[in-house]
Amino acid sequence: MARVISAGIQSIIEDLYGRTGYKDVGISHSGFMDHYTARLLNKVLGNDLNEAGIEIAGGGFALEFEEESVIAYGGSTIEGYVNDIQIPPYEAVHVEAGDVFRTGKMLPTTRGFRTYLMMTGGMDAQEYLGSKATAVYGSFGGFDGRKLKKGDQLAPGAVTDKNRDSIGCRIKSEYIPEMTDTWEFHAMPGPDAAPDFITDEGMEQIYQSEYKAQMFCDRAGIRLKGPKPIWNPDRAAAGGHPSNITDHGYPGPGGINVSGDTLIMFPVEAPTCGGLICAISVVYADVWKMGQIFPGRDKIRFIYATQEDANELRRRQNLIFEGDGCIERK
Repeated sequence: MARVISAGIQSIIEDLYGRTGYKDVGISHSGFMDHYTARLLNKVLGNDLNEAGIEIAGGGFALEFEEESVIAYGGSTIEGYVNDIQIPPYEAVHVEAGDVFRTGKMLPTTRGFRTYLMMTGGMDAQEYLGSKATAVYGSFGGFDGRKLKKGDQLAPGAVTDKNRDSIGCRIKSEYIPEMTDTWEFHAMPGPDAAPDFITDEGMEQIYQSEYKAQMFCDRAGIRLKGPKPIWNPDRAAAGGHPSNITDHGYPGPGGINVSGDTLIMFPVEAPTCGGLICAISVVYADVWKMGQIFPGRDKIRFIYATQEDANELRRRQNLIFEGDGCIERK
């Protein structure tokens, strides 16, 4: 067992795949915001890539272990400590009963926003519709369907010989994601793009502009500040705001919604449908970056991508996790 000493802003239990196949009944995907970091940490521990772990927004988290475990953390540049001794990220570290893992706090120099803590064998958590992921807005899965709080008792997986063999292993530096304050996202046009909704010039503007994340950022949406969209004049003349359409399914995670004249990025707990357009869609290989956008500060740019680009980027990313080529021993 392990006991939460400090839960920070929002610390929740998530897994990789979340819930798929339920959008038609209004249930969003959930799962890790930063799926790439989470996979790396499970990989270095010898876990199944879908094992559940803890997603920590903004730091300030502390967990006391009541039994032996092997852990790994990574994501934002916030430091991690065991018994106040700093430990390296993306490395399998042995902890014993009584040891305390904690993260540092956000600083002006912090890059990224979410830190992930994985433990050997994953975590025992409440499954709902085939996933342990916490659905924050549905209040199910994970730990009683809510964020963790001080005093919660968690159940890490049992330590096996395979997990002990991972102690001292780490992810090779070339595979560790770079944390920044300016993020680039490959994105395909549509499903509601030119010429019916936004002009060709308007689509070019989206791909050439720099946007800034507003403070309104969470697992459901990341509002962006940037230039006003250039609407198809026929839609602008039809009455009502041109972003309004008949309700339809939203692409996601990854859709870029346009509400009024504001672009909103759709992460893992975005609405499943609505009556506003989605002008572009971020490819899956880049969706993880949404989890590391620092609210109110970071900048965002979109890079034009085709379906072929999306497939190739995902194929190359998935290859990282085949075999043990991304792991080295100190």
